[in-house]
Amino acid sequence: MAFLCVDIGGTLIKYGLLSESGKLLSRNTVETPKNLNDFKLLLRSLVESYRQRIDGIALCAPAMVIYDEKAFYNCEGLPFINGISMKEIFGPENKDLPITVENEGMAATTAELWNGSLNGIDSGILLTLGSGVTGGFVVNGELVRGAHHQAGLFSLIRDELNVRGTQGLVRSNCSAVNMIRAINRVAGNENELDGIAAFEKIKSEDKNACDIFAQFCKNIAQLLFNMQLTMDVQRFVIGGGISNEEIVLKTIKQKYTEIVSEFPQAQQVLIYPELVKSEYSNGIGLYGAFYSYMQQMNGEIRQETKKELK
Repeated sequence: MAFLCVDIGGTLIKYGLLSESGKLLSRNTVETPKNLNDFKLLLRSLVESYRQRIDGIALCAPAMVIYDEKAFYNCEGLPFINGISMKEIFGPENKDLPITVENEGMAATTAELWNGSLNGIDSGILLTLGSGVTGGFVVNGELVRGAHHQAGLFSLIRDELNVRGTQGLVRSNCSAVNMIRAINRVAGNENELDGIAAFEKIKSEDKNACDIFAQFCKNIAQLLFNMQLTMDVQRFVIGGGISNEEIVLKTIKQKYTEIVSEFPQAQQVLIYPELVKSEYSNGIGLYGAFYSYMQQMNGEIRQETKKELK
């Protein structure tokens, strides 16, 4: 028994085959189609490739979800799939296959909670750093979904009150992609999304690169500081591709300490949480979609209706 797991992103779609025990059997990446018809064709072709081996399909995306409709809403970068049942996307030829949908932040947090850096932790927060910031909260050893299944929408937090529009949001100021793009731009690199080139500049102590990186880490640290004052958790977990760079966690910790030192009251009472790297890094969406599938099949996630989300 195996399951097709699909992590839908605005730029790339990651997909893989996972066994019933959660072992990753295969994994691949493809560019995200730009229209509904091509999107349908791609997903149906993925099922066709694995049809004789799979018993279900697990999906996650940067979107709100309606579990019983198998649908995504307000999907970032993919407006053409908003409100369309994934049953329809995969077509009548695949109607016998169970399908589940999940928000990418909740999927990632579920993976860390199940068998990652939040396993065995009573309270914690996952932040996955990419084009924006996704993740989730764990309280009393369980994922907090919220009254409307909207907990963990970190990207929409306003962190600059005097700046209008999206520039004042966490998804702009704490975006790893924006940080990498800015460094490559000032360095004159043709590929502005080249993460390796950006971190080479940081490690070589290029002043412009280091200034941009330091501000990025300070923004993340400020977000963590505010969350810690609100939630008082044991552990923060940092995910996303850049979490593989040791300098990321090191600098965030340094900036967090600097922020705390600016507030004598916080220094006196605030207990420092742990700050660790994600166990899964870039593959977290596949595992998270799989674990959410298992929970939904076991009836552990209450089905929401569109009416309840109004």
